[in-house]
Amino acid sequence: MQENDVSVRIIPHPSGRSKNWYVRITVPVAIQSLIGKKEVRRTTGTADRTRARAEAARIEAELRAQWQPLLDDARYANTDAHDTILSPALIQQICGAWLASWEFTDRFERTEWGLDDEELAAVEEFCRYSDAAMRSVLAQGKAGKSWPDVVETVTEFAGDMGYLVHPTDPLFPDLVRSFAKAEKTAQEIIALRNRGDDLAFPVTEPRGSVLSEMVAAYEEHRAGAVTPKTISKNVSIWRRFVAFSGDVALDSITHADIYNFLSARLKDPDDGWSQGYVDGHAKRALRDMFALARTQGRMSAPNPVNGVETTPTLSRKEQEARKRPRYPFSAQQLTELFASEWYDPGATVWTGKMRGDLAARYWGPLIATCHGSRVREVVQLVSHDFKVVHGVLLMTIQTSLLDDGESELEALPERSLKNASTYRTVPVHPTLCALGFREFIDSFQEAHAPTTPLFASAVPLAGGRAPVWGRPYEQALLRHVRDRLGFGNGFGNHSFRHQVEDRIRAAQVNNGVWPAGLAEFYTGRKLPRKADQQIFREQSSAIDYGEGFKPQHLLGYVGQITFDDVVLPVPYSQWLARAGK
Repeated sequence: MQENDVSVRIIPHPSGRSKNWYVRITVPVAIQSLIGKKEVRRTTGTADRTRARAEAARIEAELRAQWQPLLDDARYANTDAHDTILSPALIQQICGAWLASWEFTDRFERTEWGLDDEELAAVEEFCRYSDAAMRSVLAQGKAGKSWPDVVETVTEFAGDMGYLVHPTDPLFPDLVRSFAKAEKTAQEIIALRNRGDDLAFPVTEPRGSVLSEMVAAYEEHRAGAVTPKTISKNVSIWRRFVAFSGDVALDSITHADIYNFLSARLKDPDDGWSQGYVDGHAKRALRDMFALARTQGRMSAPNPVNGVETTPTLSRKEQEARKRPRYPFSAQQLTELFASEWYDPGATVWTGKMRGDLAARYWGPLIATCHGSRVREVVQLVSHDFKVVHGVLLMTIQTSLLDDGESELEALPERSLKNASTYRTVPVHPTLCALGFREFIDSFQEAHAPTTPLFASAVPLAGGRAPVWGRPYEQALLRHVRDRLGFGNGFGNHSFRHQVEDRIRAAQVNNGVWPAGLAEFYTGRKLPRKADQQIFREQSSAIDYGEGFKPQHLLGYVGQITFDDVVLPVPYSQWLARAGK
């Protein structure tokens, strides 16, 4: 244990119940979320302070050896762990924190422990050693023999503060020199205190609220208003900006900083953002974060994003290369899927939830094929979402479970919709009914409560930080079509949606144009015009009042979406018989 390492301290037992010394070791910020704590406390097993320090050094070495692989992963594998861009303000902050840590350590040793003659002599010897080493750095720079030691110390200290500083940064030599000045100042003050002079350490001026403080503020502000995924995405953008700019004062950020950050993210050769993401979501997320900071009185400067009058751009060729394709399934690909191991009830390749949930395996892809439903719309279905009106089985895509609008039972996480226009009630496609879906629903509703999820594997585990419905289904199907069936990138759950929209266009070519907005309503797209929404209000009211726009009328159009070119699986009852169910 290094004597000047303020991330490691010998402390008495917090409650005083033991005379043994304890070692308190700060967990590096980069891996605190992985370890689950900010610091580790271990007993040294001895009341002798000299022996306690030796045991503390052993404990520290053991822990840091365990943490090193995690630190390597956090630095080089985690996409959010980027090198911090140094600035004069950040250098001042790091060096000010180093001085403050020495002030705390020196005060603790003199007031809590006391220094006997031998220990005072050891402190004075370290002061002389450190003074000589820092003078070497300031006089000789990189050629000084102590330069590598100071580089190692400042890099580790900055890392413990959450900054991944790197020697290639243009301001890194300034950081090392400023750090050496701070260390030299600290030891000069300690040396004078050793002679009885009560000198004070310099205090870094308050900088106001810093960028990192906005993470918790934003999460609290948006909790419940948007989905956890949206919050996580915006916080991720902000953390990247903090890593790029340094955790500096909010008021110090300029529109040039915003532009430079967006340019760096756009032109990153390994993980560059798309032009649309930079111009749209990323810029909005930054603007909203600064707007919240101004509203809460955390900054007084103008919103720097408003000063970004133009954004950096990529060439058209580069923009096309950044786009992630999303392809519709062809009729041949659907046939291959329905004949694959996914539709083999006895297949042993499936593990976990997907092995036993045959209903999800059979009906999930078929519902998406016939309705173009989003994956979350399929996996969130519950018994109550289906009703028979005028002899037609209707399916409602919604978030509430009960007629009076109450939310889900406490045992279930909330359901979500992409936007308001995705709420809809439509007749179940005739192809599904021909395969036995009506009988499946009747049997399910007889055996289960109205709020029971249709697919047991879709319910996320309780206690998760951000539970997501149907993740096992979503990931298993994606890997199956992309990898096992070899369809490749660009094919996944969204491919069902795109193929049914292609079939809707074909149906209108063959049968005439549908009423305005009907196709969008069926698949849950935004309606094109406000005037077109009336027929859907009437259709929805038919569920409650049995009048208005008749479901049979909508069913006539839905029936025009055909799958004659696809070899479908056998009906559900026959399929289950193969598994002996």
